[in-house]
Amino acid sequence: MLVHGEASRNDMVEYFGEHLDGFVFTQNGWVQSYGSRCVKPPIVIGDVSRPAPITVEWAKYAQSLTDKPVKGMLTGPVTILCWSFPREDVSRETIAKQIALALRDEVADLEAAGIGIIQIDEPALREGLPLRRSDWDAYLQWGRRGLPYQRRRGER
Repeated sequence: MLVHGEASRNDMVEYFGEHLDGFVFTQNGWVQSYGSRCVKPPIVIGDVSRPAPITVEWAKYAQSLTDKPVKGMLTGPVTILCWSFPREDVSRETIAKQIALALRDEVADLEAAGIGIIQIDEPALREGLPLRRSDWDAYLQWGRRGLPYQRRRGER
């Protein structure tokens, strides 16, 4: 399966934060992620929304270069949340839902552009697990509930 290569992305979370309303970044607030890799995590300061398509033009361009299907690739809402500094006046679940709603619109626009396969990456899903194992089910429930907000094929 071909992808557009994500050449436009410096970091899988920073890239989406730069294109969503409700996020800001520091100029020099680098954080060591691992090894020599450093990132500037987004800071959530307001309600999250998507003012314009994020990956659609890149995916359309990649698709124009081949007759084979090109897969759209998005960072999931829980990963964007876990790798950001969230605001404290609303719940993490609320922020994740706002991000998921923004990504739902991105999925719809990718599908409208002819991108029929879309991968949503959630590498940080386990990172947000509460310390108490008894609280895991509630966290995983709202983490999984973010996926329906992203839209099922055929829904508008």
